[in-house]
Amino acid sequence: MNRQEYSKSIEQNHRDVSHVLSHYAIRPESVRLISSRGGRSKWLIETGQRNFFLRQEQIRPSRMLFIAGAHWHLQQNGLPIARLIPTRNGGLCLAGGEFVYVLYEASEGVPVLYYDRDQLEEIMAFTGQFHQASKGYIPGEQSKKRTRTGKWQKLYRWKLQELEDHKKVALQDPDDAFSQLFLAHVDRMLERGYEALNELDTPELSEWTLETLRSGMFCQQDFTLARMTVKEEHMFLKDLHSVTIDLPARDLRILLNKVMRKLNVWDTELAIRMLRSYDQVHPLTPAQYRILWTDLKFPHLFCSMVHKYYLGQKQSWGDEKYLMNFRNVIAMEESKQPFLEQSETHILHLKEGTT
Repeated sequence: MNRQEYSKSIEQNHRDVSHVLSHYAIRPESVRLISSRGGRSKWLIETGQRNFFLRQEQIRPSRMLFIAGAHWHLQQNGLPIARLIPTRNGGLCLAGGEFVYVLYEASEGVPVLYYDRDQLEEIMAFTGQFHQASKGYIPGEQSKKRTRTGKWQKLYRWKLQELEDHKKVALQDPDDAFSQLFLAHVDRMLERGYEALNELDTPELSEWTLETLRSGMFCQQDFTLARMTVKEEHMFLKDLHSVTIDLPARDLRILLNKVMRKLNVWDTELAIRMLRSYDQVHPLTPAQYRILWTDLKFPHLFCSMVHKYYLGQKQSWGDEKYLMNFRNVIAMEESKQPFLEQSETHILHLKEGTT
Protein backbone atom coordinates (compact mmCIF):
# COMPACT_ATOMS: atom_id res chain seq x y z
CA MET A 1 0.00 0.00 0.00
CA ASN A 2 1.50 3.37 -1.05
CA ARG A 3 1.23 6.61 0.97
CA GLN A 4 -1.83 7.87 -0.92
CA GLU A 5 -3.72 4.56 -0.46
CA TYR A 6 -2.77 4.51 3.22
CA SER A 7 -4.09 8.07 3.72
CA LYS A 8 -7.38 7.15 2.03
CA SER A 9 -7.67 4.06 4.24
CA ILE A 10 -7.14 6.16 7.40
CA GLU A 11 -9.71 8.71 6.24
CA GLN A 12 -12.30 6.01 5.50
CA ASN A 13 -11.59 4.34 8.82
CA HIS A 14 -12.12 7.62 10.66
CA ARG A 15 -15.47 8.13 8.90
CA ASP A 16 -16.57 4.61 9.87
CA VAL A 17 -15.62 5.16 13.53
CA SER A 18 -17.42 8.51 13.59
CA HIS A 19 -20.55 6.80 12.27
CA VAL A 20 -20.30 4.09 14.93
CA LEU A 21 -19.86 6.66 17.70
CA SER A 22 -22.97 8.54 16.54
CA HIS A 23 -24.98 5.63 17.97
CA TYR A 24 -23.70 6.42 21.49
CA ALA A 25 -24.68 9.26 23.81
CA ILE A 26 -21.18 10.75 23.98
CA ARG A 27 -19.54 13.77 22.34
CA PRO A 28 -16.04 12.86 21.13
CA GLU A 29 -13.43 15.61 21.09
CA SER A 30 -10.70 13.40 19.62
CA VAL A 31 -10.43 9.89 18.24
CA ARG A 32 -7.07 8.10 18.10
CA LEU A 33 -6.26 4.60 16.86
CA ILE A 34 -4.01 2.96 19.46
CA SER A 35 -3.77 -0.64 18.21
CA SER A 36 -4.73 -2.77 15.22
CA ARG A 37 -3.80 -6.42 14.85
CA GLY A 38 -5.36 -9.73 13.90
CA GLY A 39 -8.78 -8.39 12.98
CA ARG A 40 -8.96 -6.29 16.16
CA SER A 41 -8.65 -2.51 16.39
CA LYS A 42 -8.93 -0.19 19.36
CA TRP A 43 -9.45 3.57 19.53
CA LEU A 44 -9.11 6.01 22.41
CA ILE A 45 -12.13 8.31 22.46
CA GLU A 46 -11.52 11.51 24.42
CA THR A 47 -14.39 13.67 25.63
CA GLY A 48 -14.46 16.71 27.87
CA GLN A 49 -15.25 14.59 30.93
CA ARG A 50 -14.27 10.92 30.47
CA ASN A 51 -12.26 8.83 28.07
CA PHE A 52 -13.50 5.65 26.40
CA PHE A 53 -12.17 2.77 24.33
CA LEU A 54 -13.96 1.65 21.20
CA ARG A 55 -13.06 -1.93 20.28
CA GLN A 56 -13.63 -3.34 16.82
CA GLU A 57 -13.53 -7.09 16.22
CA GLN A 58 -14.02 -9.33 13.22
CA ILE A 59 -16.39 -11.71 14.96
CA ARG A 60 -19.94 -12.93 14.59
CA PRO A 61 -22.40 -10.50 16.21
CA SER A 62 -24.02 -13.38 18.12
CA ARG A 63 -20.66 -14.29 19.66
CA MET A 64 -19.89 -10.70 20.63
CA LEU A 65 -23.35 -10.39 22.14
CA PHE A 66 -22.54 -13.35 24.41
CA ILE A 67 -19.28 -11.68 25.55
CA ALA A 68 -20.85 -8.22 25.96
CA GLY A 69 -23.75 -9.76 27.89
CA ALA A 70 -21.26 -11.44 30.23
CA HIS A 71 -19.47 -8.11 30.69
CA TRP A 72 -22.76 -6.39 31.55
CA HIS A 73 -23.68 -9.22 33.95
CA LEU A 74 -20.37 -8.86 35.83
CA GLN A 75 -20.78 -5.09 35.91
CA GLN A 76 -24.30 -5.38 37.32
CA ASN A 77 -23.08 -7.85 39.95
CA GLY A 78 -20.50 -5.39 41.26
CA LEU A 79 -17.26 -6.82 39.86
CA PRO A 80 -14.60 -4.09 39.50
CA ILE A 81 -14.61 -3.93 35.70
CA ALA A 82 -14.54 -1.14 33.12
CA ARG A 83 -18.07 0.18 32.59
CA LEU A 84 -19.63 -1.05 29.36
CA ILE A 85 -21.52 1.72 27.54
CA PRO A 86 -24.79 0.74 25.80
CA THR A 87 -25.88 2.38 22.56
CA ARG A 88 -28.63 5.02 22.50
CA ASN A 89 -31.07 2.16 21.84
CA GLY A 90 -29.79 0.09 24.77
CA GLY A 91 -27.68 -2.36 22.72
CA LEU A 92 -24.58 -3.82 24.36
CA CYS A 93 -22.68 -4.01 21.07
CA LEU A 94 -23.05 -2.69 17.55
CA ALA A 95 -22.68 -4.61 14.29
CA GLY A 96 -21.51 -2.82 11.16
CA GLY A 97 -20.36 -4.51 7.96
CA GLU A 98 -17.92 -7.31 8.78
CA PHE A 99 -17.12 -5.88 12.22
CA VAL A 100 -18.70 -5.65 15.66
CA TYR A 101 -18.04 -2.80 18.12
CA VAL A 102 -18.18 -2.34 21.88
CA LEU A 103 -17.60 0.87 23.83
CA TYR A 104 -16.37 0.97 27.42
CA GLU A 105 -14.70 3.37 29.81
CA ALA A 106 -10.93 3.76 29.65
CA SER A 107 -9.32 2.88 32.96
CA GLU A 108 -5.94 4.06 34.23
CA GLY A 109 -4.03 2.36 37.01
CA VAL A 110 -0.86 0.61 38.14
CA PRO A 111 0.32 -2.37 36.01
CA VAL A 112 -0.04 -5.86 37.46
CA LEU A 113 3.21 -7.85 37.45
CA TYR A 114 3.81 -11.59 37.21
CA TYR A 115 6.73 -11.24 39.65
CA ASP A 116 4.90 -9.43 42.47
CA ARG A 117 3.77 -12.16 44.87
CA ASP A 118 1.37 -9.95 46.80
CA GLN A 119 -0.28 -8.88 43.56
CA LEU A 120 -0.54 -12.51 42.44
CA GLU A 121 -2.45 -13.36 45.62
CA GLU A 122 -4.75 -10.41 44.98
CA ILE A 123 -5.26 -11.56 41.39
CA MET A 124 -6.38 -14.98 42.61
CA ALA A 125 -8.82 -13.39 45.04
CA PHE A 126 -10.13 -11.30 42.13
CA THR A 127 -10.51 -14.47 40.07
CA GLY A 128 -12.68 -15.86 42.85
CA GLN A 129 -14.75 -12.65 42.70
CA PHE A 130 -15.03 -13.05 38.94
CA HIS A 131 -16.33 -16.61 39.16
CA GLN A 132 -18.72 -15.69 41.97
CA ALA A 133 -20.06 -12.69 40.03
CA SER A 134 -20.47 -14.74 36.85
CA LYS A 135 -23.08 -17.00 38.43
CA GLY A 136 -26.62 -16.56 37.22
CA TYR A 137 -25.69 -15.34 33.75
CA ILE A 138 -28.53 -15.97 31.29
CA PRO A 139 -27.34 -15.16 27.73
CA GLY A 140 -29.69 -13.34 25.39
CA GLU A 141 -31.68 -15.39 22.90
CA GLN A 142 -29.67 -14.08 19.94
CA SER A 143 -26.26 -14.69 21.51
CA LYS A 144 -24.02 -17.64 20.65
CA LYS A 145 -22.62 -19.47 23.66
CA ARG A 146 -19.18 -21.06 23.77
CA THR A 147 -18.74 -23.93 26.17
CA ARG A 148 -15.95 -26.34 27.09
CA THR A 149 -17.86 -28.13 29.84
CA GLY A 150 -18.12 -31.84 29.17
CA LYS A 151 -15.42 -31.62 26.48
CA TRP A 152 -12.24 -32.06 28.52
CA GLN A 153 -11.75 -35.72 27.55
CA LYS A 154 -12.13 -34.90 23.86
CA LEU A 155 -9.63 -32.03 24.12
CA TYR A 156 -7.10 -34.19 25.99
CA ARG A 157 -7.37 -36.96 23.39
CA TRP A 158 -6.94 -34.51 20.51
CA LYS A 159 -3.81 -32.99 22.06
CA LEU A 160 -2.30 -36.39 22.85
CA GLN A 161 -2.94 -37.64 19.32
CA GLU A 162 -1.27 -34.51 17.96
CA LEU A 163 1.78 -35.17 20.17
CA GLU A 164 1.95 -38.72 18.81
CA ASP A 165 1.79 -37.37 15.24
CA HIS A 166 4.47 -34.74 15.88
CA LYS A 167 6.68 -37.42 17.40
CA LYS A 168 6.60 -39.27 14.08
CA VAL A 169 7.59 -36.07 12.27
CA ALA A 170 10.43 -35.39 14.72
CA LEU A 171 11.84 -38.89 14.26
CA GLN A 172 12.22 -38.14 10.56
CA ASP A 173 14.37 -35.06 11.25
CA PRO A 174 16.93 -36.15 13.89
CA ASP A 175 19.30 -33.25 13.15
CA ASP A 176 16.73 -30.58 14.06
CA ALA A 177 17.58 -29.13 17.50
CA PHE A 178 13.94 -28.56 18.47
CA SER A 179 13.01 -32.10 17.47
CA GLN A 180 15.91 -33.49 19.52
CA LEU A 181 14.69 -31.64 22.60
CA PHE A 182 11.10 -32.69 21.90
CA LEU A 183 12.01 -36.38 21.54
CA ALA A 184 13.99 -36.28 24.80
CA HIS A 185 10.86 -35.35 26.75
CA VAL A 186 7.79 -36.33 24.74
CA ASP A 187 7.39 -39.84 26.18
CA ARG A 188 7.22 -38.51 29.75
CA MET A 189 4.73 -35.84 28.71
CA LEU A 190 2.61 -38.44 26.91
CA GLU A 191 2.67 -40.59 30.03
CA ARG A 192 1.48 -37.70 32.16
CA GLY A 193 -1.14 -36.79 29.60
CA TYR A 194 -2.65 -40.27 29.49
CA GLU A 195 -2.61 -40.44 33.31
CA ALA A 196 -4.56 -37.17 33.41
CA LEU A 197 -7.01 -38.43 30.79
CA ASN A 198 -7.75 -41.52 32.88
CA GLU A 199 -8.22 -39.39 36.00
CA LEU A 200 -11.04 -37.48 34.30
CA ASP A 201 -13.23 -40.56 34.37
CA THR A 202 -14.80 -39.75 37.73
CA PRO A 203 -18.32 -38.94 38.95
CA GLU A 204 -16.89 -35.81 40.63
CA LEU A 205 -16.08 -34.28 37.24
CA SER A 206 -19.59 -35.01 35.96
CA GLU A 207 -21.11 -33.51 39.10
CA TRP A 208 -18.99 -30.35 38.86
CA THR A 209 -19.85 -30.00 35.18
CA LEU A 210 -23.59 -30.15 35.91
CA GLU A 211 -23.20 -27.76 38.83
CA THR A 212 -21.37 -25.26 36.62
CA LEU A 213 -23.99 -25.44 33.89
CA ARG A 214 -26.83 -24.96 36.38
CA SER A 215 -25.11 -21.99 38.04
CA GLY A 216 -24.54 -20.05 34.80
CA MET A 217 -20.87 -19.59 35.73
CA PHE A 218 -18.30 -18.76 33.05
CA CYS A 219 -14.52 -18.33 32.73
CA GLN A 220 -12.30 -15.78 31.03
CA GLN A 221 -11.02 -18.51 28.66
CA ASP A 222 -7.52 -17.04 28.32
CA PHE A 223 -6.74 -15.30 31.60
CA THR A 224 -3.87 -12.79 31.29
CA LEU A 225 -2.59 -10.08 33.62
CA ALA A 226 -2.32 -7.65 30.70
CA ARG A 227 -6.06 -6.99 31.07
CA MET A 228 -5.73 -6.17 34.77
CA THR A 229 -4.71 -3.00 36.58
CA VAL A 230 -4.58 -1.73 40.16
CA LYS A 231 -7.07 1.10 40.55
CA GLU A 232 -7.56 2.85 43.90
CA GLU A 233 -5.53 0.05 45.56
CA HIS A 234 -7.83 -2.68 44.22
CA MET A 235 -7.64 -5.10 41.30
CA PHE A 236 -9.63 -3.94 38.29
CA LEU A 237 -10.46 -5.63 34.98
CA LYS A 238 -9.79 -3.20 32.11
CA ASP A 239 -11.78 -5.12 29.51
CA LEU A 240 -13.25 -8.53 28.70
CA HIS A 241 -12.16 -10.00 25.38
CA SER A 242 -13.63 -13.47 25.60
CA VAL A 243 -15.52 -15.83 27.89
CA THR A 244 -16.49 -19.47 27.81
CA ILE A 245 -18.71 -21.68 29.94
CA ASP A 246 -16.32 -24.00 31.72
CA LEU A 247 -15.19 -25.15 35.14
CA PRO A 248 -13.41 -22.45 37.18
CA ALA A 249 -10.41 -24.81 37.26
CA ARG A 250 -9.67 -23.71 33.70
CA ASP A 251 -8.84 -20.13 34.72
CA LEU A 252 -6.84 -21.36 37.72
CA ARG A 253 -4.76 -23.75 35.61
CA ILE A 254 -4.07 -21.14 32.93
CA LEU A 255 -3.06 -18.48 35.44
CA LEU A 256 -0.84 -20.79 37.54
CA ASN A 257 0.92 -22.14 34.44
CA LYS A 258 1.52 -18.62 33.09
CA VAL A 259 2.98 -17.39 36.38
CA MET A 260 5.29 -20.37 36.80
CA ARG A 261 6.41 -20.19 33.19
CA LYS A 262 7.48 -16.58 33.79
CA LEU A 263 9.52 -17.82 36.76
CA ASN A 264 10.94 -20.74 34.70
CA VAL A 265 10.29 -23.03 37.67
CA TRP A 266 7.29 -24.35 39.59
CA ASP A 267 7.10 -22.59 42.98
CA THR A 268 4.89 -24.79 45.15
CA GLU A 269 4.72 -22.36 48.07
CA LEU A 270 3.58 -19.57 45.76
CA ALA A 271 1.01 -21.82 44.09
CA ILE A 272 -0.54 -22.75 47.46
CA ARG A 273 -0.59 -19.10 48.58
CA MET A 274 -2.36 -18.11 45.37
CA LEU A 275 -4.92 -20.90 45.59
CA ARG A 276 -5.59 -20.13 49.24
CA SER A 277 -6.41 -16.52 48.28
CA TYR A 278 -8.85 -17.83 45.69
CA ASP A 279 -10.41 -20.31 48.12
CA GLN A 280 -11.13 -17.59 50.67
CA VAL A 281 -13.39 -15.88 48.12
CA HIS A 282 -14.76 -18.80 46.10
CA PRO A 283 -14.15 -22.07 47.99
CA LEU A 284 -13.79 -25.34 46.10
CA THR A 285 -14.12 -28.81 47.57
CA PRO A 286 -11.12 -31.15 47.90
CA ALA A 287 -12.63 -33.24 45.07
CA GLN A 288 -12.77 -30.16 42.83
CA TYR A 289 -9.16 -29.31 43.65
CA ARG A 290 -8.18 -32.84 42.63
CA ILE A 291 -9.67 -32.09 39.21
CA LEU A 292 -7.54 -28.92 39.06
CA TRP A 293 -4.46 -31.02 39.92
CA THR A 294 -5.38 -33.35 37.05
CA ASP A 295 -5.60 -30.41 34.65
CA LEU A 296 -2.22 -29.16 35.89
CA LYS A 297 -0.78 -32.61 35.30
CA PHE A 298 -1.80 -32.54 31.64
CA PRO A 299 1.08 -30.95 29.63
CA HIS A 300 -0.94 -28.12 28.08
CA LEU A 301 2.02 -25.75 27.63
CA PHE A 302 4.26 -28.49 26.20
CA CYS A 303 1.54 -29.37 23.67
CA SER A 304 1.03 -25.71 22.79
CA MET A 305 4.72 -25.04 22.12
CA VAL A 306 5.09 -28.16 19.98
CA HIS A 307 1.94 -27.24 18.05
CA LYS A 308 3.32 -23.74 17.36
CA TYR A 309 6.66 -25.09 16.12
CA TYR A 310 5.52 -27.83 13.79
CA LEU A 311 2.70 -25.72 12.34
CA GLY A 312 4.93 -22.64 12.00
CA GLN A 313 2.50 -20.39 13.83
CA LYS A 314 5.11 -17.94 15.15
CA GLN A 315 6.58 -16.67 11.89
CA SER A 316 8.56 -13.95 13.67
CA TRP A 317 10.34 -16.49 15.89
CA GLY A 318 13.67 -17.92 14.86
CA ASP A 319 15.01 -21.32 15.93
CA GLU A 320 16.75 -19.88 18.99
CA LYS A 321 13.58 -18.24 20.31
CA TYR A 322 11.60 -21.46 19.83
CA LEU A 323 14.30 -23.38 21.71
CA MET A 324 14.50 -20.82 24.52
CA ASN A 325 10.74 -20.86 25.10
CA PHE A 326 10.57 -24.64 24.82
CA ARG A 327 13.37 -25.08 27.38
CA ASN A 328 11.49 -22.78 29.77
CA VAL A 329 8.30 -24.84 29.41
CA ILE A 330 10.17 -28.11 29.96
CA ALA A 331 11.98 -26.74 33.05
CA MET A 332 8.69 -25.60 34.54
CA GLU A 333 6.92 -28.90 33.80
CA GLU A 334 9.74 -30.99 35.25
CA SER A 335 9.92 -28.93 38.45
CA LYS A 336 6.12 -29.25 38.79
CA GLN A 337 6.32 -33.03 39.26
CA PRO A 338 6.76 -33.09 43.10
CA PHE A 339 3.79 -30.74 43.42
CA LEU A 340 1.66 -33.13 41.37
CA GLU A 341 2.77 -36.19 43.31
CA GLN A 342 1.84 -34.66 46.69
CA SER A 343 -1.60 -33.40 45.74
CA GLU A 344 -3.43 -34.67 48.85
CA THR A 345 -0.95 -33.02 51.21
CA HIS A 346 -1.07 -29.72 49.33
CA ILE A 347 -4.88 -29.68 49.15
CA LEU A 348 -5.04 -30.33 52.89
CA HIS A 349 -2.62 -27.45 53.58
CA LEU A 350 -4.55 -25.24 51.20
CA LYS A 351 -7.87 -25.83 52.94
CA GLU A 352 -6.36 -25.63 56.46
CA GLY A 353 -4.34 -22.49 55.75
CA THR A 354 -1.00 -24.09 56.63
CA THR A 355 2.22 -24.39 54.61
